[in-house]
Amino acid sequence: MLLRLLESESQQPMWRAGFRGRGACTLVAMKLRDLALFASLLLASGCGAPAAEAPPKRPDEKATAACAILSINDTYRIESLPGGRGGMARVRTIRKELERQHPDLVVLHAGDLLFPSLLSRVYKGRQMIDAMNRLDGGEGDDGRLFVAFGNHEFDKEDPAVLSARLAESEFRWLSSNVHFKVDEAGKSAVTLPASKVSPRTIVPCGRFRIGIFGVTIGANAPYVAAIHDPIEAARVQTAALRKEGVDAVVGLTHLPMATDLALLEKLGDEGPDVLLGGHEHNRQKAMVDGRAIYKADADAASANVLRIDRTNGGLDILQEWIPLTSPSVPEDPDMKAWVDATLKKHEVEYCAKQNPPTGAGCLSEVLATAGEEIVAEELEIRRFETNLGDWVADLALGAFADRKKPPQVAFVNSGGLRLNLNLPKGEPITRRHIEELFAYPAELRLVEITGETLQKVAERSIEDWTGQGHFLQIAGFAFEHDPVKKTASKLTLLGKTPRKIEPKDVLHAVTIDFLVNPKAGNQDGYTMLDPAKVIEGGPDLKLVVLDALSALEKAGKPLAPVVEGRICNTERKMVCRALP
Repeated sequence: MLLRLLESESQQPMWRAGFRGRGACTLVAMKLRDLALFASLLLASGCGAPAAEAPPKRPDEKATAACAILSINDTYRIESLPGGRGGMARVRTIRKELERQHPDLVVLHAGDLLFPSLLSRVYKGRQMIDAMNRLDGGEGDDGRLFVAFGNHEFDKEDPAVLSARLAESEFRWLSSNVHFKVDEAGKSAVTLPASKVSPRTIVPCGRFRIGIFGVTIGANAPYVAAIHDPIEAARVQTAALRKEGVDAVVGLTHLPMATDLALLEKLGDEGPDVLLGGHEHNRQKAMVDGRAIYKADADAASANVLRIDRTNGGLDILQEWIPLTSPSVPEDPDMKAWVDATLKKHEVEYCAKQNPPTGAGCLSEVLATAGEEIVAEELEIRRFETNLGDWVADLALGAFADRKKPPQVAFVNSGGLRLNLNLPKGEPITRRHIEELFAYPAELRLVEITGETLQKVAERSIEDWTGQGHFLQIAGFAFEHDPVKKTASKLTLLGKTPRKIEPKDVLHAVTIDFLVNPKAGNQDGYTMLDPAKVIEGGPDLKLVVLDALSALEKAGKPLAPVVEGRICNTERKMVCRALP
């Protein structure tokens, strides 16, 4: 098969030719204690029944020669972002527009939609399932919409939550490497409706048959038995789909970009033709030997559109990003009306659940005013020091200031600061902003570490520097970050007399429980932090922030933090407090 991969207008075409092998389906031998588990593994691996095919177009639909695919990823809000960007009402609009030219448009979501969000604290992800169900504008099953699991789909420990969301879905979930626990009777901890969860599917699209499979990054839910190697799962699923005669294979992935790249590099011709991914929250692309991986911006601020066609015997894949912004992509009126009604209903219910219960407008309560632009947009706060990050880290450091030996340093993962927007100077800071900022508990911990450990912490912070949630906001110390050399150096202890941090230094550090507690999750990769070295616990960081804002309001002062030069990025001209 000849494959040509082209990119949208301003980007240079890239060409590739290669033969597509036809691999047989394989399954690694395992010790299985019961037949039910064996059956579930067989289905998830793709070695059982053939892929379920999506329904063809309706009789009144006229298919075009080309196949069109619309994809989004990492949507945590149903509403739009400030400035008329994103939101599910714009996804509905762009779907309608594309369906006018491509009635059999395929719509994909690359995972992370149920959690975390302010609305999901009340509805446990039900509002997002409702939004997804409405994307086709009609009642009943949407045979053209497919979704991969993201790691945040497993945030809740109760398997009944995920079971309920799967049952409510009027679309299909694709998962080929997530296996759920089963009890002695063979009953799965998560109920998997046969028509709604499958490892792969085949979709008629234009004049093509497109094969799609889903793979997911690891998760720590108690009901997950295993999340198997996504690369091997991709190999198995691609082989099975090609054996079933598809024209092209699309991998729907919720993986770090590094893993997506490794998948394409390792599998080569045995891998999918293209990957549409999530997990990162900013628009990205990468190429491996002519095969591409594309990711869109979170919260549907942009969408991917693929067009697959055939010319001169070869397969052409054309990709473009579409910014979902006003006025070029307005909000669909019906979806917008539902979004507004849902937000209003949520605020009433959320405020009623506060202790003590508050009035329906509690989320609109003004806590303080922004004296400077407060920078919290994800692509900034997950790659650079920001003024909000400095202020929050300072508050964490100050939470233990009354100790006989106060801590010297503090660090907070930016993935725990999830507002994902900047507040302009003069903007009222509301309770909604703070509740959205802290989507997860953030209980503080005082921990003893060495200078050597802090060096490893800094190195982990800048690892895979693409906008990842493990990037830190810090207080009490500084370092130089060189993105080209991929180094964190010149660690400096700040204070009245700044000094270099030596490997054998013993330091008291403040961080959040998630980073130091392996029972809470994967520690965002900060496994060098030893839970046995925790000295004591402290308050939740959200409460510390609320108290600080209350004090500012009572004093009649705005929130006006500045970037102090703690993370000195060599690509930016800035004040740097790290010693040379």
